[in-house]
Amino acid sequence: MNRKFGVSAVLFTAFLVLTSSILLSGQSRPDAAPSASESQDVNLPGSGATVMQSPATADAGVALTVEQLQTQKKQIAQSQELSEDVKAKIVEIYDRALAQLKSAGEFEVKRQQYGQQRKNAPDNLEKTKELLGAKGAPAAPQVAAGTTLTEAEQALAAARLALEEARKNVANWESEPKTRADRRTRIPEELNTLRQKLEETKAKLALPPAEGQSNELAQANRILLLAQQRALENQIAANTEELLSYDAGSELLAAQRDLAARRQSSAENVVEFWQQKVGDLRQKQAEAAKSEAIRAREETTHPAIQAIAEKNAELAETQASLANKVQTVAKYSEEIEAKLETVKKSFAETRARVDTAGQVTDVMGMFLLGEREKLPSIGPNERQIRNRPSEISLAQFRWMERDREWSDLGDLADELDAILAGLDPNVAESQRQAIEKEAINSYDSQRKLLRATADLYGDYSTKLANLDATERQYVETVRSYADFIDASILWVKSSPALRLSDLPTNISAVRWLLSPANWRRSALALWADFQKNVSLYLAALLVIVSLVVLHPRAHAGVEALSEKVRQVQTDSFGHTLKALGLTIFLAATWPAILLVIQNRLSAAAGDHDFSQALATSLLGLVPIVFALCFLRHFAMPRGLAQDHLRMRQEPLSFFRRVLGWYLLLTVPITLIVQLMQNQQTSEQWYNSAGRLFFMAGLIVLSLLLLLLLRPTGTLMEPYLRQRRGSWLERLRYLWYPLCFVLPAAFAVLAGLGDFYAARHLYEKLVVTMVLILLTILVRAMFVRWLMVAQRRLALLERQKREAAELAEGQSESAPAAEPTQGKAKDDETTIFQISRQTRRLIDVTTLLFPAAGIWYVWNDVLPALNALAERRLWRMDAETPVTVGSVATALVIVALTVIVTRNAPGLLEIIILRRLPLDRGIRFAITTIFRYILVVVGTVLAFTEIGIGWSKVQWLIAAMTVGLGFGLQEIFANFVSGLIILFEQPIRVDDVVTIGEVTGNVSKIRIRATTIRRWDQRELVVPNKEF
Repeated sequence: MNRKFGVSAVLFTAFLVLTSSILLSGQSRPDAAPSASESQDVNLPGSGATVMQSPATADAGVALTVEQLQTQKKQIAQSQELSEDVKAKIVEIYDRALAQLKSAGEFEVKRQQYGQQRKNAPDNLEKTKELLGAKGAPAAPQVAAGTTLTEAEQALAAARLALEEARKNVANWESEPKTRADRRTRIPEELNTLRQKLEETKAKLALPPAEGQSNELAQANRILLLAQQRALENQIAANTEELLSYDAGSELLAAQRDLAARRQSSAENVVEFWQQKVGDLRQKQAEAAKSEAIRAREETTHPAIQAIAEKNAELAETQASLANKVQTVAKYSEEIEAKLETVKKSFAETRARVDTAGQVTDVMGMFLLGEREKLPSIGPNERQIRNRPSEISLAQFRWMERDREWSDLGDLADELDAILAGLDPNVAESQRQAIEKEAINSYDSQRKLLRATADLYGDYSTKLANLDATERQYVETVRSYADFIDASILWVKSSPALRLSDLPTNISAVRWLLSPANWRRSALALWADFQKNVSLYLAALLVIVSLVVLHPRAHAGVEALSEKVRQVQTDSFGHTLKALGLTIFLAATWPAILLVIQNRLSAAAGDHDFSQALATSLLGLVPIVFALCFLRHFAMPRGLAQDHLRMRQEPLSFFRRVLGWYLLLTVPITLIVQLMQNQQTSEQWYNSAGRLFFMAGLIVLSLLLLLLLRPTGTLMEPYLRQRRGSWLERLRYLWYPLCFVLPAAFAVLAGLGDFYAARHLYEKLVVTMVLILLTILVRAMFVRWLMVAQRRLALLERQKREAAELAEGQSESAPAAEPTQGKAKDDETTIFQISRQTRRLIDVTTLLFPAAGIWYVWNDVLPALNALAERRLWRMDAETPVTVGSVATALVIVALTVIVTRNAPGLLEIIILRRLPLDRGIRFAITTIFRYILVVVGTVLAFTEIGIGWSKVQWLIAAMTVGLGFGLQEIFANFVSGLIILFEQPIRVDDVVTIGEVTGNVSKIRIRATTIRRWDQRELVVPNKEF
């Protein structure tokens, strides 16, 4: 009965709606548009109005209103004739229909908004142009005559908030063009997709209900399709209106961006005005307090009051100085914030250009080069950042100190009693009261000064902290911007290829370089500077003469140290360190002379371009000259390389001879390149003549590497022969051509126009060569130290054995001597193993550190590797992605753990344990436990890199421990027994033990088993639990 009544009600309602629609359609034109009042949001939840119906809707006889659908949904839910499954399905369909109606209403609201924007665009444009056309700068804020410092600070805070809002508004308007451009490209695609969906929906509406489907379910499906149709139609209309509004508002957008920028500038002016006002009021207040304190000090006659007045004057002076500092920091902070915003904006625009273009063309490369040149230098900012923490700490300490003094003066009873107690007993009572009153006034003034000074210190430290954060962000942004440009422009042509038309430019550059007038003017500038600063030149001359005079003595000192290291009795690693210091001293002579000339020429150059360029070029030449001079003195006869590091004389002589002619060629070439780069007379000279000399320097470097690194040459042949079969020897025909081809290839790149890339790669190649040479030197020094330590260790063990044999006496039997001989052999074997482990550790260390340095140097040249390292492989959870870089890091940690655990105990033995009064067994236990700790730490670090922390595996480990405890009882028993033996030491290495019928010396104690060496030198492995 209920079902029949519901159907009848629905049919009656549909009949009324259809009749009303026919009547209304007869009263209005078919093409009449709805008015603004009629186009209201009727589909939002809670609205009882009827949605505008299509013919399909009318045919269905269903009124698409939210209230109607909710009523029908409720009736279905309360129906007793439908099964629960059918009711749930129909209710879910009605929920989807309601969601579609809500979406349709939201799209209708958007359509109306876009339409209103399009309609109002001309009027808004006129209003915006009127605001922009207003002449004259905005009037300064009105300030009352009696404005206090507190009121000015409040106004400044309000102005800063307004400025922040203005900046956000500018950022929003600046991002709007990109947003609209993206929408313009996406909307046509969206419209095509929406129209296809709309056609599919209409086609489904035209189909009859499925056979066997209940009327309620068929009706719900049709309502859902009608709601989807309405949502699609409204979305299409909204997107179309959005495109029209963009077309109508393009000119308005530009005007609004200009207006936002002007309002930001006005807000910045207001902030600057109030900052100046606050600074002036603070300074005025501080000066008034200072004047008052000075007046009180001059008027005070009593000694006790005089001390208070002196303290007040000092506090007033500090207050005035602090007010200046706070004002200076505030201005500097505003400058840094403005620079930060500028760099951020430029960085974002540049990144957007590159992303839009998809690749860096030559034209964009030139733009990026220009942006790279415009980037500010961050060296001064980095120095400020390094020095600021101490200044912040000092300001905070002063604030706490002044605040404590202010709090102490809250009760003046003790201070007043002390002053009155110090008065002469004959002083009259009236005079005592006058002095007490004057003291109270002075202390009140002091307390006010302390409060003001403490507040200023607090404000100063806060502003410094904020400035520090802003400046760090500024430095990081500039560095990131520079890295982005460097990675983008490396392979972009920075100049045209060399051509014959550059010949006149090259000739003019050479004429400028060889001009007698330029050199004469530089010489005259030095002479004039000498006449003004005779004492400085005499001091510099004294230093140079001292270096020249001490040269022979330094040579003699190196030879004397060589004689000492040749003798075992006098050999010491300290002699090698002294020889290294003397070698550095010998190499520093010519660089010191160049530094003196550069310093004085830089001071005397004035505005002469040639003199300024020459001074800067000499400074750049100093590290090159020092490095080459050091290598020549390093390889000198009876020097550091030959006698200390045991390198052969013939290869060293060849190396020194080839390096001599390279020094003569590369120094003038480098000087000329530096001059062309630093001069300001003509920008074309560096890209023409400077490039030619740069290419010449690369060719000379290529020839040097060709001669020195030839596998069959004088230098490399003995070295490779000693390491026959190593990877270096096997790959000699790979690395040798690469070494001398790379500089030549860089020269070709420079000639073809990739001058920037060639310079960039050449600088990295030079840094790489320096890293390799430093690695060779450091490794040789470590090997030298190891050799001396090994020799001393062997001598110490021999002395111990001789002392033990002497103590035993001559009466022992021959069989007793056999263990002593075996022990001597064991000691020699142990020393050899320790030395070999340490050598391996040195090799690995001296390989990994330069490898890491080379990776750091070349990292920005290989952006593909950076992208590969950031590629995600899997996720451990929502916040822990595992990347290729993290997996590679985990593998490196595992490899390092294996290497270090196998070799670090030997280094620990040499450096620490051998110097302690410990026997061999204790030392062995320490090194073994140390090895286990390294394994645990390395394993934890490796698993942490790939996102497997202890919290993720603790239950698995617990379960595995229980399972393994039952399945591997013997192994665990031996493991625990091994730990007990190592810690409690019931037996030690070298102890004589008997197991069953076997007697021998304990030679090794491992975590699972112990090795016993019998008298016949046969070894027996015994499980640890047997002990």
